[in-house]
Amino acid sequence: MFKKEKAPREYRGINDEIQEQTKKFKDMSLKEKWEYFWEYYKVNVLIIVIVGAFVISMIHNFVTAKDYCFNGLLLNASMMDQEKIAASFAEYAGLDTEKYECYIDASSTLSYQNPSEYELATSQRIVALIQSKELDGMLFDAEVFYNYAFNQVFMDLREVYTAEELAEYEGRIYYIDKAEISRAEESEKASSEKYTLVTLTPDEVIAEAQTHRDPSAMEEPIPVGIFVDDSPFAQKSKAYLGVVPIYGISTTSQRVEVSKQFLDYLFDDTIDFANMYRVF
Repeated sequence: MFKKEKAPREYRGINDEIQEQTKKFKDMSLKEKWEYFWEYYKVNVLIIVIVGAFVISMIHNFVTAKDYCFNGLLLNASMMDQEKIAASFAEYAGLDTEKYECYIDASSTLSYQNPSEYELATSQRIVALIQSKELDGMLFDAEVFYNYAFNQVFMDLREVYTAEELAEYEGRIYYIDKAEISRAEESEKASSEKYTLVTLTPDEVIAEAQTHRDPSAMEEPIPVGIFVDDSPFAQKSKAYLGVVPIYGISTTSQRVEVSKQFLDYLFDDTIDFANMYRVF
């Protein structure tokens, strides 16, 4: 009798490859298995590790995140240590930093002279923080302050200060003319063109800023800021040398009383502002 030979089994593609590799894997030593695994799956492992670390970080930040007790911005501040000033102000104002976060951004910059992508991102972030009601007190140099004031970002100080309280800042109050803003808005609507941002020289900025101290030349003066160029903060920290710093409170601030305390803090001559330099 002739023995009937078996017909060769058809090749089943990937299934056969898997079976072949599985058989080889079983016969390997522990070291060979590790080398084989690392050779073929190291990219996948790295991706999993990176994604896992990102997810863990996100979860950690979400779980440990605190609500703000104050969120301030010292824009274009030079050499300021934001952690030191945040801790100093929290102690001054008696803020509960165990339950809440006192955060003061003293590293962001914004210029209207050939702004970089970073500075444009800063501008967008400021708007986003205001819209989300997260930003409280803001200290800007005069040029930036004017442009934000013109866009009605700062609170009318008459809404949060009494007449007696505002009188204490006589000569330091920054006014914006509501009538001027209204005319610009009407002109924009009529012409269907956006009004352009005018950039000035440093001397022109300083001179222009001084015009906002006198409300008598305005039709509808609104107090929206406080000049702090002669404050202990400005003089001791030297964070705003050569420019005019002005403090305002965001129209969407949820912590107005603390924002008022921060202005008091800037004028307190007992604070060691000279020791708040940023160390690189």
